[in-house]
Amino acid sequence: MKKKIQISVLTIKVIAGAIVFGAILCVINSFISYREFKKQVESLYATVTRQFAETAVSYIDSDRVFLWLTEGSDGVWDSTNARLNELAETAQLKYIYLTVVSVDYKSRTYVFDAVNSNALNNPYPLGYVESLEKKTPDYIEDLKRIFEQGGIQSYFSYTAGGGHITTSIPVKDFTGSVVAVLSVVKPMTEIAEYKANYLRTLILAALGFTIFFVILYSLSLFTGMVKPLMMIIDETSHFAEHHGELSGVLKKIKNRDELGLLAHSIEKMSGDMNRYINDLTQATAEKERIGAELNVATKIQSEMLPRVFPPYKNHPEIELFATMTPAKEVGGDFYDFFMVDDDHFVVSVADVSGKGVPAALFMVIAKTLLKDAAYRFKTPAEIFEHVNETLCESNESGLFVTCWLAIFEISTGKLTFANAGHTSPVIYKDGEISFLESKPNLMLAAMEGIPYKNHEISIKPGDRLFLYTDGITEATNSSNQLYGEERLLSIMKTEKAKNLTSKELLAFVRSDIDKFVDQAPQFDDITMLELVYKSKNNESTTGDAKMNEMRITAEDKNMDTVTDFIHSCLPEDCTPVIINKIDLAVEEIFVNIAHYAYNPTVGEAWISASFVDNTLTIIFKDNGKEFNPIAKADPDITLSAEERDIGGLGIFLTKKFMDSVDYEYKNRQNILTIHKKID
Repeated sequence: MKKKIQISVLTIKVIAGAIVFGAILCVINSFISYREFKKQVESLYATVTRQFAETAVSYIDSDRVFLWLTEGSDGVWDSTNARLNELAETAQLKYIYLTVVSVDYKSRTYVFDAVNSNALNNPYPLGYVESLEKKTPDYIEDLKRIFEQGGIQSYFSYTAGGGHITTSIPVKDFTGSVVAVLSVVKPMTEIAEYKANYLRTLILAALGFTIFFVILYSLSLFTGMVKPLMMIIDETSHFAEHHGELSGVLKKIKNRDELGLLAHSIEKMSGDMNRYINDLTQATAEKERIGAELNVATKIQSEMLPRVFPPYKNHPEIELFATMTPAKEVGGDFYDFFMVDDDHFVVSVADVSGKGVPAALFMVIAKTLLKDAAYRFKTPAEIFEHVNETLCESNESGLFVTCWLAIFEISTGKLTFANAGHTSPVIYKDGEISFLESKPNLMLAAMEGIPYKNHEISIKPGDRLFLYTDGITEATNSSNQLYGEERLLSIMKTEKAKNLTSKELLAFVRSDIDKFVDQAPQFDDITMLELVYKSKNNESTTGDAKMNEMRITAEDKNMDTVTDFIHSCLPEDCTPVIINKIDLAVEEIFVNIAHYAYNPTVGEAWISASFVDNTLTIIFKDNGKEFNPIAKADPDITLSAEERDIGGLGIFLTKKFMDSVDYEYKNRQNILTIHKKID
């Protein structure tokens, strides 16, 4: 029964399509035929009326036209008028009239006006003036063409009764000049009957052809296409309901056309699909495993970069903020800053060639080598030369890294820097903003034995240094246009940018980049760092004000605000190692609230922090679904990544890094409390 219903529906669609196509074909054919019929009839009438007009002109003495207008009628005029009236009656013309048109084509004067006795109008007398100002511009142009070029014009006017044709020809004197226009008006009453008979015959013939076409086309289409197609449809339904298995009915299709090829392809697809499902199942499991490991890698990489701002509360001369946004899960860009002694501050930004995991691994090596060398060598050039030789020793992958590194002597303001193929930073010095240009040396790991050159400048309190990678200047919009150095320098020169803190400036630049690229994807890592040199008595302004409690929307984008709040509650001498552990725990708990507490909606989290008796206490509260994250058993870290279950590692590390982690559900709230003793 199901099969008959499907065939019936499809057959109706086929017949309907044939009827519509036949009807369209019928209309088009009728329209074209009627146009040709009309064209032929008009051509015939134009020829006949032209002959009558030429006959009428032969009756007229053109050299006496102006004499009649000035002196009136005479015997010649009377006889001519009689002959014109006789022609109008004999030829069944409605009017024959001769007029002289004024020079400005605003009026015309009648010389003759022969009117058929069947017409209801009275003839205009000799000398009657008629205004032409209400005539259409086309009508006036045709009159000009007759007078100035001697042309012949025919006009057709159609009405319900048939209409009429007006043919106008020039009347010339003995010199060949046009002195008047003679017009002949002939009714076309017989055309209505011709048109009705023609259309009746045409429509009946087209209707018969359409019916024959629909029947023949539908039968042919049903036997040759619909029936095999319904078999294919039934088999594909069986394919979907039985997990890729076929019933074998497609073997009955013997067509040697595309339908036969389709039936054979479906049979082949069944086998391929089953193999694909098995492969996809394995690939999905592998992708989930790799995704979990990449998430861990992303967290590890972000934790390798300094994230405490301001970096040194005992050095208020340094205001600094930095961000790194990878294009993929992990990236090759990195920044670093650290004190090598109490007066020398090292800052660097680098970009590893390539993307993804290889670049990230090379980034870890390069960052570690640069920091280690900075404690052993005194100048950036020496640091680069040592790191370059080390990286070249086992660089079989052919990766390289561009880097800009400076050693800042805080007491004197002397900045010594070297450039290994990196983009030039932007410097704000003495009220001027420009690129700190220097001839770059070759990038690191490109070739052994490369010498590097030191450059020195002196900066004063209030001067600023903006470091970045080419992910900014090479950011591309949907029109394939680059963001470019000029736009970067232009945005840095705005009055708004000059008055922002380091953290606000980086957000301002990133906002302008996002506005420029719009919806275009990010193809390269984007890293920014700004260093502001301040006087010793001028405290840094980049940190958030200290507070004990905050209320915030539980979304990933607010993670930085939460960590800044926690940092404001830490003691000034807290080590980076302790800060990183606290950041990991705070991020794990806040992200869990953002992802699971209110899913799929968004809610709020309450965070309070205090530091009493060398112990940091942080309390997280939310009104989401009841969930105890510490109830889950700890993962077995002795197993390999493939053998371990996905999830649970973040809360495991939180419990490991904190002194205590407690959970309770009270007053319809999830309450999670962590304690960390800081010596």
